[in-house]
Amino acid sequence: MDVFEETIQSLSGKSSVDKAAAIAEMHEKCPCPGCPTYNRCASEAKEKLFCINGRSFMCISDQKTCACPTCGLGQSVGLKNTSFCTRGSEMGQRYEHTIWGTSLLK
Repeated sequence: MDVFEETIQSLSGKSSVDKAAAIAEMHEKCPCPGCPTYNRCASEAKEKLFCINGRSFMCISDQKTCACPTCGLGQSVGLKNTSFCTRGSEMGQRYEHTIWGTSLLK
């Protein structure tokens, strides 16, 4: 089991209140607003933590550059993928890679 899987397993073992608090803490530390792809719409909608919550559904459609590889929060929870705001959460991307047997271009 890798760090991301351990993180998710740890979250799933928490009460709903503790899980919400842990995710809120990650949300506060999230550096997505500093990414060149992050836009005003996402800011106004308070969208971030795409690596856990999944892609932006209403605001981000164009990938400019990706700051995910340098994300300290992402490194601490063991993320392997990138471009979460346009491609979906780490869990979703891992699932797709398992099903399709390939990885998306990074």
